[in-house]
Amino acid sequence: MASTESKLPVTPATNTVHEEPVGLYYGGFVMIGMAVGAFAGFMIGGGQEEFLAGGWIDSVIGVVTGLFIGVGLGLICHARLLSGRGKPHQHH
Repeated sequence: MASTESKLPVTPATNTVHEEPVGLYYGGFVMIGMAVGAFAGFMIGGGQEEFLAGGWIDSVIGVVTGLFIGVGLGLICHARLLSGRGKPHQHH
């Protein structure tokens, strides 16, 4: 019987299985965090009237806060992915 394992050597160039999901987690959480932060800053800052009257700083603060929250969530997911490396998958 032929083995189903890959015969390719494991090098940084060929071991990309965990790297793409990490980037997708970061990108997804950053986008969600920035969108929610901008909307929350816009609404808390007083809506359209206050935004146009110079209250845009609340939206900027919301975007920056959302950016940090998104990166933080991406780091958590990255750690979870790395902690699962090397462990055999258990099929139930």
